[in-house]
Amino acid sequence: MSRFRRTTARARQLWIGMRLNPVAERAAAGRADEEPDVGGGGADLPPEDPAAAVGGDPERRYVPTGLVVGAAWSWRLLIIGALLAVILYLLSQVTTVVIPVVISFLLAAMLQPPAAWLIRHGWNKSLASILMLVAGLAVVSSVITFVIQQFIAGVPDFYDSIVTGLRDAQAWLESGPYGLDGAQVAEILADVQANITNWYGENQETIVQTGLSVAGSTASGLGNFVTGLFLVLFTTYFFIRDGRRIWTFLTGWLPRPATESLRYAGGAGWSTLVQYMRTVVVVAAVDAIFIGLGLWLLDIPLWLPLTTLVFLGAFIPIIGATVSGAVAVVVALVGTENGLVNALIVLGIVLAVQQLESNLLQPFLMSRAVKLHPLAIVLAVTAGGFVWGIVGALVAVPLLAIVNGTVRALNRFRDARREAQARGLEDGDATVEAAADGGDPIDAGERAARER
Repeated sequence: MSRFRRTTARARQLWIGMRLNPVAERAAAGRADEEPDVGGGGADLPPEDPAAAVGGDPERRYVPTGLVVGAAWSWRLLIIGALLAVILYLLSQVTTVVIPVVISFLLAAMLQPPAAWLIRHGWNKSLASILMLVAGLAVVSSVITFVIQQFIAGVPDFYDSIVTGLRDAQAWLESGPYGLDGAQVAEILADVQANITNWYGENQETIVQTGLSVAGSTASGLGNFVTGLFLVLFTTYFFIRDGRRIWTFLTGWLPRPATESLRYAGGAGWSTLVQYMRTVVVVAAVDAIFIGLGLWLLDIPLWLPLTTLVFLGAFIPIIGATVSGAVAVVVALVGTENGLVNALIVLGIVLAVQQLESNLLQPFLMSRAVKLHPLAIVLAVTAGGFVWGIVGALVAVPLLAIVNGTVRALNRFRDARREAQARGLEDGDATVEAAADGGDPIDAGERAARER
């Protein structure tokens, strides 16, 4: 073999060796491939952020991800809070309309199920709605009239009991540990009377002006009351008769993809409100029966008006029954001969009924109907009372129950529709199946009326 051929063969072998050299292969493949594989493969490692690799967005480089997410949530929540504040302010400017509509909504929740029962048994929709409205109005008017009569009839006896109690207190001051004689007690009473007379003389003009202002406010308030009463009757009738149609009309303004889900969720929220009102009536009746029975057995003055007050107060959960029970304790203290003993007994009865409500009625009835924690109920009543007074405290828990029921139903609807879509159904078929799986919230009476 010539020298040229030997040199050519060696060069060919050297070239083949360089091509098969692993170090040369890694150098040709790039720096990323020559790094050792940690943990058995890099398939699970997250890809490198291109923006960070080239030094792009400074926010991603220097601000933690949690802070970025928190800031994004914060400004969105601020916008939502500002929108809610504006809505509440606008509603507060038209309370003459808002309050009757809210009261009508609650009344319709109590009267619509009996009306639906009549519709299912062949009654005309309008006739059934008018009948339930008139029946409800007649019951409320009869109860209020009877209670007012009992209150007027019991005031003289209550006044006599107070006078007797004051005489007993004067006798105790004279013969008790203080040892005051009749002259000293008379002098104290004379000083009190003189102070009252002097205050009246100094503020007589202010009292007259205040009386005129109250009279003007009373006249204006009477006009607002008549207007509100008319609105309550009018809107309650149409809520009973055309509640589903009104809700369908309102949701028709929304984007089409959200219409069916919100209609279903709104129906579920209405069902929650109906269950809540039934439960509140049962709880209020139990409170009124037991406390009223105790007041009657102890011969407490005005026991029937106090029982009615307990029943009405129970419509404000937890707080209402407590306040009305405290009024009963005060009446027992100042309106009976053995005031202290009777007041303690009434207090024990009120506390026992409260325990019955908290440990039996609330867990088994209220929690099952609205699924709300007692702390949420107390906070809702407090916030509602702070914003809108007694009416706010009355409607706070029903509103919270509606929101809770609506959100839960909306989540159920979306989950059912997602499962239906995963099985290959079209959007329309998936929506229909989602409503069927979640349970159609449309009342049977309304469905029967629509079919006719």
